[in-house]
Amino acid sequence: MVKNPSQPDLDSTNYMGTLKKSKHFKLFEPSLGILGFLFITVCIIFGFFYLDYRSVITGGVFRFSNETQRVKWLKFGGYPNGNRFDFLSVDGDGCDVFDGDWVWDEKYPLYESKNCRFLDEGFRCSENGRPDFLYTKWRWQPKECNLPRFDGKRMLEKLRDKRIVFVGDSIGRNQWESLLCMLSSTIISSKDNGSIYEVNGNPITKHKGFLVFKFRDYNCTLEYYRAPFLVLQSRPPPHSPPNIRTTLKLDQMDWTSVNWQHADVVTSKKEHKSRWRWKGGNWRAGGNCHLETLPNLRSSRLQPSFGWPQYRIFRNVVSDRSKNVSNDGKKAFDILYTTSMSSRRKDGHPSLYYLGPKLSPAAAHRQDCSHWCLPGVPDAWNEILYALMLKNAPGTNDSSNSHSPALW
Repeated sequence: MVKNPSQPDLDSTNYMGTLKKSKHFKLFEPSLGILGFLFITVCIIFGFFYLDYRSVITGGVFRFSNETQRVKWLKFGGYPNGNRFDFLSVDGDGCDVFDGDWVWDEKYPLYESKNCRFLDEGFRCSENGRPDFLYTKWRWQPKECNLPRFDGKRMLEKLRDKRIVFVGDSIGRNQWESLLCMLSSTIISSKDNGSIYEVNGNPITKHKGFLVFKFRDYNCTLEYYRAPFLVLQSRPPPHSPPNIRTTLKLDQMDWTSVNWQHADVVTSKKEHKSRWRWKGGNWRAGGNCHLETLPNLRSSRLQPSFGWPQYRIFRNVVSDRSKNVSNDGKKAFDILYTTSMSSRRKDGHPSLYYLGPKLSPAAAHRQDCSHWCLPGVPDAWNEILYALMLKNAPGTNDSSNSHSPALW
């Protein structure tokens, strides 16, 4: 006879079954698995970013096939378009084109160094082995207005039958070569095109005191004269202390001035780097720039130029002259302040990549953190120069627009 189980027996049996099943259940096992998966995923993602960053620094081959993806997610857009005027319009008259920011632009650069035959070897950073190209993709965007898109043919029309001269040190040469490439890229279809040539037959070289390139079809010249101080540099007077190696004659212009004093546009470029700070210290005092791959997207911490004693002296000398206008109604001098905007582009220097394709990269203690890679920051200076030329000289072939130099 089979005895039916009682209610207590059933409860006991159910309890024991549940207990046995619970031995195979671990409360935190699923949570730990998910956390472990997330941890490994995060490690892999950061690992890829780290390896890509190392490849930028060391020139390794392991990096993203498209580096622009690394910065797209930041959505660099600058200031809202609705708050800006067209610089060439009447509303743009009061716009400070030097108050702005660097914004990412996929349409840049305006040219490729490998396609420009007018560049010194030291400015060809990409050809000298620099592995990243991010420094070529930034455009200067003023806060209050929009600059006109650079049009090389339009600028050449403005310069028809005219002379534009760059006077200064090697930074001025940097800008001069930049403009040569920006203009030539719009009209040259092959490297053998002879419509642009040096009038004396001299090649591009850092050892020439001056170079004059002519755009034959426009009868205009782009000229460079090396005059770091603008005034005459001479030997020290007799019986000078041994630490005095040179003197400046402030009442005499540089000997090359006879060649450029009657030019239609004169630009003089001089940067002040003694107050710039680099990784490891100040420039020429242990600082370096080879690890810089992005611009400073915050406001510049550089002391405004009007607070510098040297600038106050310069301002007092030229302020009255700047208020005057030439016979054709154009301002005789413009002071174009690019130091602040440039100070935020520590990523734009040649650093280790200036010795040519065979010798670069240079030793870490021999970095060039003074000049600029091309294409790069000097292109933005010339875009501003182009905008000001359009603003101040609206007539294409109007001879009355001549003899209105701009002091840079």
